[in-house]
Amino acid sequence: MKLITNITDEAAQQHTILFADDEITLRILFHPFNQMWTIDVTYKGKSRYGVKLAVNTLHLRSENYPFDFYVADTSDSGLDPVRREDFELGRCQLYMLEPDDMQDIRGQDVQI
Repeated sequence: MKLITNITDEAAQQHTILFADDEITLRILFHPFNQMWTIDVTYKGKSRYGVKLAVNTLHLRSENYPFDFYVADTSDSGLDPVRREDFELGRCQLYMLEPDDMQDIRGQDVQI
């Protein structure tokens, strides 16, 4: 499990994550009108766009990627990330899960 660091309160940002001798391109977008964060993921020529970030769930489960993303709510409020500063201030944290992590948590809530 890898914490994605350096997420700011900017509405559009891009991160590159090294994974399995390749790169994951992760675009993180804040939508102020809807008050929500989404991600776009590209890996080995395959892309998934507009995935809404929500706490305590796997986001790419049905996409057959060898990884997934998970949002932890450090405040224990149970609220999805809805403010621009939720990641920057640490109320929410975004993790990349590797295959072993995904196997451990299928069908249950993740405890970070």
